[in-house]
Amino acid sequence: DWFPFTGAPECVCEEIVNGPACHLQWKKIKEGKDPAFAQKQDIRFKIATTNPPKTPFIAFNFWRAEHHSSTEALLASQISKSWEINPQLANVDVAFANGYRSAGSQANLDFIFTPVNDACCLEIQAEYPTEFDFTQSTVFSNYDILLQEGSRMLINLRSPGLIADQEISIRVYNVRLGRGGGQTRWNLITYLDDLMTIPMDEALQFEGGFRLPGKIVLQDEPILTSAWKESALMYPVKSLFQPRVGEWASAEFRLSFSQAVMAQGKLIISCQGAGDQQGYSLRTDSFVVIGTGQIDAIPVLDESSGAIQATLKANRPATETALLPDTPYTVSFRVYPHNDGTNTWRFDTTDSAEGFTNTNDGETQGFAPVQNFLLTVTVVRSPPKAIIEVKLDVDQGTAVIRELLIIAPPGFQFDEGPDGCGDMCMPGQALGSTGRRTATLASPTGQPLTVLTGLRIRVQTPEQTPIGTGSEGIMWFVEGRSQGAGTTKGWGQGSGFAVTQMSGSAVYYAGVANLRATEIAFTFTLDVDAGSSISIVPPAGFLLTCSMEGSLKTISLPGGRPNCIDDPLQLQLLESLTRGTYAFGVTVDLPPQTPEVNTFNIIIQDQYNNVVDAAYAIQGEEVVDLGAEAPSLAWSRADPGQPSVITIGITFTRDTSNLKALLVTLPELFQHDVQIPIDVQNLNPRFPLAPGLDWADTEEPDRIRIFLDDSEDVTTIPADTYRFSFPVLMPPDVPRKNIWFISLCDDRTCKQPSDAQVLVSFPMAGFNLYDVAPEALRVSASGAVLGARGGGFDLVCTLLALLTLLKLSF
Repeated sequence: DWFPFTGAPECVCEEIVNGPACHLQWKKIKEGKDPAFAQKQDIRFKIATTNPPKTPFIAFNFWRAEHHSSTEALLASQISKSWEINPQLANVDVAFANGYRSAGSQANLDFIFTPVNDACCLEIQAEYPTEFDFTQSTVFSNYDILLQEGSRMLINLRSPGLIADQEISIRVYNVRLGRGGGQTRWNLITYLDDLMTIPMDEALQFEGGFRLPGKIVLQDEPILTSAWKESALMYPVKSLFQPRVGEWASAEFRLSFSQAVMAQGKLIISCQGAGDQQGYSLRTDSFVVIGTGQIDAIPVLDESSGAIQATLKANRPATETALLPDTPYTVSFRVYPHNDGTNTWRFDTTDSAEGFTNTNDGETQGFAPVQNFLLTVTVVRSPPKAIIEVKLDVDQGTAVIRELLIIAPPGFQFDEGPDGCGDMCMPGQALGSTGRRTATLASPTGQPLTVLTGLRIRVQTPEQTPIGTGSEGIMWFVEGRSQGAGTTKGWGQGSGFAVTQMSGSAVYYAGVANLRATEIAFTFTLDVDAGSSISIVPPAGFLLTCSMEGSLKTISLPGGRPNCIDDPLQLQLLESLTRGTYAFGVTVDLPPQTPEVNTFNIIIQDQYNNVVDAAYAIQGEEVVDLGAEAPSLAWSRADPGQPSVITIGITFTRDTSNLKALLVTLPELFQHDVQIPIDVQNLNPRFPLAPGLDWADTEEPDRIRIFLDDSEDVTTIPADTYRFSFPVLMPPDVPRKNIWFISLCDDRTCKQPSDAQVLVSFPMAGFNLYDVAPEALRVSASGAVLGARGGGFDLVCTLLALLTLLKLSF
């Protein structure tokens, strides 16, 4: 500024013995005036310069100014002493020796620099962050620690000490790192001797070293949630158990960060197994970070390391805060434990420049998933409401267990009888809200259960195969424990078995409202040789009777007429049941309408009242308002292999107009012997038969359909008793299910008593070989023989009937 027209001076440097010497000069001052600058007036200017590494030798440590004339004559000069130089350490770095660590943790640090001057000792001062601590630190054995005081440390490097211009690296072990984290700031000073009075070199307020990552702190115990628990309504039992090895689960960590995490920074998560064991596999689906709200995150799985790298607020400026310091955040994601070994979790955050800003040093302890047991469940028989033996085979892997908790499907009860539920088996309480019953197997001496195959337990089955909740209906579960609740080592599930209703079980009756003393028939098939009593549980409103004369039809029950109890109905057999099919009938009074629960139970018990077999929830018939009653069955003879004439009857108590056909169904082994249409006889001309000779359909040998007149829109059956007769051929033996049916159909297409076109079906107990028909019906059957056919067959049948009547008369 003092020579605006002359311009900038020239600067020339040259090497001399003690280093470079620089000269700054204006060779010609041209300011366009004379004099160019008035005398006795200060000339002021500034020079930008760089200090030398150290103070030059005293003979050279000065500044010199000279004023020359245009002819180079020296007009004036002046020398001024320069300042003392504080030598600066060169190539300084402060770094982690064994990888980065979090604020507040311990680490080994390397202090690297090149001294300018020879020295013996080094002073280290940690300026920032605060609370660095060298109190417990150590150094290489050749060095001496002169002072350890909080964030300050003095080290004597001994001979040869620090040598000028030779780089050195000094490692300090077990340094307690500062609090909070951030860019570190250091003071490094070297001294001539251990008196520490003469400083040689320094690096003050040095911020070129490492940035101390903040500390990631676990706020609560981490939570591992099984996929079953996340769908507890679908899996009410599995959701109660701990997560297992080999199954995906949800991991949840509640973390805080001592350093803020900025937008575009990353949260990096990885898992390390113990020793050579594999860590957990991770998935990015369902990854979420939640503070006061959900934090925008884009998770990516690093295929090489298996770590999740989630970029936080990727679309926001890097100056915006993504995660606030010292604020709890919940991080959750999917994990897959490959084993039940120790696992540790590492959390790191980085800024947009990939520098680490926070870490937990990989020291967060993980989870303890339990082992996956294999369970096989087998049974020989599983009738309803019976005490049965269940075989369990459990493969517990390497788990050492002392108790095995067994959880049965809904409705199953462990045997609480004198012998308990099996060897070492003790019935327990229900499993929480599931209602499932439990039992515990444990050695009385407390020893481990080493063999868990072939376990046999006794349970009582429910009435029906349990539907259960969700998808666990008939599943059985086992939980292996060390000893007591909370010591689970593993659990498993196995497919159970269906409760098998007694085969061939059925109930037959005409569902006519308020019908009294009508026949009701029951059938069932046993697959074991056992059973001395039969109990029937009908729906509400049904009154079963077996004790009245003629009310019990034993049909195929063994041992003659059994002892009978009406309410509740029970037959006490005189001879035990064996494998086979059985049928019997009793009388019943029906309610005015269909019960809300319209099911029957048939229960077979042995002499000790143990259930041998049973059938529950046999569907009953719909109760309808119909004026029909008193079905009848008569026969002319009952000799094996011989012809006979059957008379079937039904009484209508009021005019009935909604029928199209009557269906007569014969028991198996029986066949009708209708050869020509007139072999089927209508014994009451009031019945409105279809016109012509084709009113009886006899195409199928085990049934006959009698068609009503359909020439009018409405055909009415007058109130009366009607009978029909037809020839049959007696089988060599009567069937076990010896039941005849007469069904009332609202459509001509009915073929079976159970068809939808059938309004009601009246069952009638069949007759045995050589049985004689009841007297009241025998005449109608015999009379029907007389008009059945002409020819020899008619004659034979007529003579047989007459002989029977004569025999009875005498």
